[in-house]
Amino acid sequence: MKQELQKLFADLHLFSSLVANVRLSNLTFDVYHLKKADIEVDLIFAKKAQFAHLQEAFSALFKKELFDGEEWDIHEEPEPNDKQWLHSLQEVWIKEYFLNKSISMKVVDDNTFLSRLQRDLRDVNAPESVVHELLLRLNNLEAIQMKQGHVYDYIFGQSESEYFVFEWGIYV
Repeated sequence: MKQELQKLFADLHLFSSLVANVRLSNLTFDVYHLKKADIEVDLIFAKKAQFAHLQEAFSALFKKELFDGEEWDIHEEPEPNDKQWLHSLQEVWIKEYFLNKSISMKVVDDNTFLSRLQRDLRDVNAPESVVHELLLRLNNLEAIQMKQGHVYDYIFGQSESEYFVFEWGIYV
């Protein structure tokens, strides 16, 4: 998994092409946004069956985050061959979301991640039913810490049947 992600970041043309070819309107995601005071936990899940491979899934989750974060309408997605869109993905958005931040790309122990997830969810007062549901979805877990900071973390992973992104941050 780590090598596939490293290849994406080593070839921004490939990464931007994969993002451009994703049609968000054809995919389904489960989004969890939990917040208490300045602490936020965000999770996005997507079923593996929707994707041909891990790089496509990572690109789709990134595009979902990009559209949500920038508050863009998914029904107004640029065409995959739109040169301006491809250029802005490669030269602006991928760099803004990933390369201008501290990329760590390290494998995360599944037990450590699950313990941390439970703690972070309790810190934002997630209902026990939500905590239980999320833990059930994360069986046979494999996760990569993509960004790590003092007040922000970003983890991409896969379970038996889903890909996911986990973000934790303190926002003031």
